[in-house]
Amino acid sequence: MKLEHIISKYTLSKSAHSSSHLTGVKSAVLVPLIEFDGQAHMLLCKRNANLRSHPSQICFPGGKIEARDSSVQDAALRETFEEISLAREFVTPLGQLATHSSLSGFHITPILAKVENSATWALTSSEVDHVFTLPIRDLMAQEHWQSYTTHFRGKATSIKGYMTPHGLLWGATASIITKFTNSLI
Repeated sequence: MKLEHIISKYTLSKSAHSSSHLTGVKSAVLVPLIEFDGQAHMLLCKRNANLRSHPSQICFPGGKIEARDSSVQDAALRETFEEISLAREFVTPLGQLATHSSLSGFHITPILAKVENSATWALTSSEVDHVFTLPIRDLMAQEHWQSYTTHFRGKATSIKGYMTPHGLLWGATASIITKFTNSLI
């Protein structure tokens, strides 16, 4: 699936999804889309194993919204640059997806964005062990998503996940991706 096809199918709002009424940790992530070899890909990170919060998890670049951020979009772009050195001039924000509230108390506002093919980014940093992309068509294929059992607050629970070459994609990131890819069908 070509990136321009995805962009043309997806209608976004610049600020229709407000998280101002939510209590807890407000954060923003960039959902970076880039085209390789005529196919749309999504850029993802594997967090450093030594981090206190969400170590070794597959995620989007992003983090907590700070007082210095002028908007949710500004926070997502700032955090992306801090984590993987992807400069703003190579990123075109397209709008924001619905805020996702996680079980761990985070309210995550995803900012969908197109990344220029000429963009460069760091493959590792103090927060990120690896940066990689996955084809959107693979993320849309239901056969790639499996059920996994995990324990949360002492109880066994089933989660849906996608095994990447760098580990299991699950949780909030998986939820954001599946909501997005389901909207493309």
